[in-house]
Amino acid sequence: MRIHPGAAAVAALSVLLAAPPLRGSEKRAVLVGINDYTASRLAAPPAMPSPSDDREWEDLEGAVTDVGILREMLVSRRYGFEPADIVTLVDQQATRAAILDAIDQKLVQPSGSGDVVFFYYSGHGSQVANSCSDEPDGMDESIVPADSRLGAPDIRDKELRRLFNAVLDSGARLTIVFDSCHSGSGVRGFDAGQRPRSVKPDLRDVTDGSDAGPRPENRGALVLASAQDFDFAYELRDSEDNPHGAFSWALENALRDSSASEPAIDVFRRAQARLRVEMPVQEPVIAGDSTARLTPFLGAPGERPRRKASVAVESVDPDGTYMLQGGWVDGITIGSELEANDVRLEVTALCGIARCEARAIAPQAGRSAPAVLGSGTLLDIVGWAAPPGRALQVWMPVGPMDGSAVARELWREAGRRKILWIADPTETAATHLLRWRGGRWELLERGARAASRAGADAMQLMRAIPPSSSLFVQLPAPAALADAVGLGARGEDDGVALTPDPRAADYILAGRYIDGRVEYAWLRRALFPEERGRVALPSRSRWSALKAAETPLVLADAVMRLRRVFGWQHLESPPEGAPPYDLAVRADDGSLVTSEVLVGQNHYGLVLRARNGRPAGEIQRRYAYVFVVDSSGNSVLLFPLGGSVENRVPFDPGEAQAVHLPDEITLGERVSFRVKPPYGADTYFLLTTDDALPDPWSLEWDGVRAVHERSGTSPLQTLLRFGGMTRSPLPTPANWSIEKLTFQSVPPQATHPDRKAMP
Repeated sequence: MRIHPGAAAVAALSVLLAAPPLRGSEKRAVLVGINDYTASRLAAPPAMPSPSDDREWEDLEGAVTDVGILREMLVSRRYGFEPADIVTLVDQQATRAAILDAIDQKLVQPSGSGDVVFFYYSGHGSQVANSCSDEPDGMDESIVPADSRLGAPDIRDKELRRLFNAVLDSGARLTIVFDSCHSGSGVRGFDAGQRPRSVKPDLRDVTDGSDAGPRPENRGALVLASAQDFDFAYELRDSEDNPHGAFSWALENALRDSSASEPAIDVFRRAQARLRVEMPVQEPVIAGDSTARLTPFLGAPGERPRRKASVAVESVDPDGTYMLQGGWVDGITIGSELEANDVRLEVTALCGIARCEARAIAPQAGRSAPAVLGSGTLLDIVGWAAPPGRALQVWMPVGPMDGSAVARELWREAGRRKILWIADPTETAATHLLRWRGGRWELLERGARAASRAGADAMQLMRAIPPSSSLFVQLPAPAALADAVGLGARGEDDGVALTPDPRAADYILAGRYIDGRVEYAWLRRALFPEERGRVALPSRSRWSALKAAETPLVLADAVMRLRRVFGWQHLESPPEGAPPYDLAVRADDGSLVTSEVLVGQNHYGLVLRARNGRPAGEIQRRYAYVFVVDSSGNSVLLFPLGGSVENRVPFDPGEAQAVHLPDEITLGERVSFRVKPPYGADTYFLLTTDDALPDPWSLEWDGVRAVHERSGTSPLQTLLRFGGMTRSPLPTPANWSIEKLTFQSVPPQATHPDRKAMP
């Protein structure tokens, strides 16, 4: 039987066939990274304005590295960008004109509804004078192009705002990341030598009072900034000595560790937690509405959660080496094991961030040789190897004296000149720091960038300090004390490495003069009292007198305890092992704590909340453990309190292998803990495992007493013994996780600390 369509149907079909094909969602990115600000290969156009006065265009180190890593992440299966849809501008390619043209031609003009658009900038930030600005200080924030030294104007936030608003007008999903400073003012603390990503302001008045439109974050864009607008952003080096922007490094690791469907706000929190360990003076910022913050990073609104693809075999060499399409970005480490068709491979090398090499594991005795897996075979990760933890870097300045006589004379001179003598810089801020470095005394002034004065005469430097200032004299260690502490003989074997450069140190061995004697302690580098509340590591160990017989043992023990806390803060877990819960805290009245502040002597309870506020189908039950590491390095097990009993969640009296995920799980029948001194930054850890820990009390230790070795009863228990401080990759199951949540605990009478409101 033949069916004849009516005239209306024929007309509609004709229109449909004549219409252009439906446009699919596209992904595009512009990545800018500038290390080289010399402009040595650039020529200034004739119309270029005269350069501003010297703005101290110091070259950077990590910007280009981070652009390369992010580009590889974007083209991986996880994010699915096409290489042709990514523009990278590095070093002297990144002129003012090139950056603006790339944004316009690659992001603005082709964008349409549902597209995913990403702009990333890594380099110097600054300010530009604008007498017509609506900013209170009359300065517009800016990013600094590579031809700035030749007089090219900075790219101001107003200019970027107009372009980004044009992207949003198209209906695209826009994500913006700035790893730069947006302040040309002085540093907050002493210049410890890290490269701040900032140059002095451009004081040429642009007199621009035109309206640039609303802020993109108020229209649905997601904006991540490496620092608040009055702060500096810094660079650091990773465990393999590769340079990075501190925030970019934290973000890259957070993206790797997160699940594909994780909300952007959770990715940001992961990055923020890492930054609190490495660069406590830097506080990143996230801005955007609830949709932007709850949508997966670089995902479109309403996009379905992406499943993590299995790792595919790319090729097999004649010698049996497999090249796999998967690597660091997929959470794979050297030593990870993958399996398909009863063939198990072990990863032997990482090639970039998205590929790796592996070899077949020899079969057990009596079993036939494993078959060769062909190209395209998909493998599942069945075993994960925790990478070796980064060594705790310590600096021990050694001087030719015990410091007592010098310190006594300096203390007397400070009294004569009415200079406040600071006994503990982690408790009371000092305006000046006098320290021994490289065989001579060095004076640094707080808030002065690269303004140290060096000389052999400590008293001469002392007399250069203005009256009414405050001073901390950081005494070097006598050679006998440094030798007795014994770190040089052990070094990396114990997860502690000596560094000759204070800029690279996590902790510094510092002496002080107090009450007529010299005492020593390990101090957190570049830490000041106002920053203690958001730093995830102890600000110092306890002070010990130089002439006390036990001081070398006290200092050696203290650095081992610091190493353990440091290890827990850096401990990685398999990305696919993350549970569908977030750890959260409820106050005694039942309200959810959202301020990141816990008040002393108040009671709180622990809960697990389903991610995105909704159940996520069916899950496997797991054993859960929660412990807190306080600001002094003490660890207290909060849940469970009676060993591995009644801590398998979700709680279910049945024996089903899978249970439905409730919206929220309360850990413990009633209030779980009370906040007590010491007050500061406390990190709450949620550990989940498929198998119960036979010794959960290994998660608890005293930050004052020596840490006692415990024997591991399983690969995971061995790894947890010192927070992952291993010398080589340690195979563990692929289904366990560590999640961290940091709060600032404050005394009962303290008010909520001032925090910059989210834009």
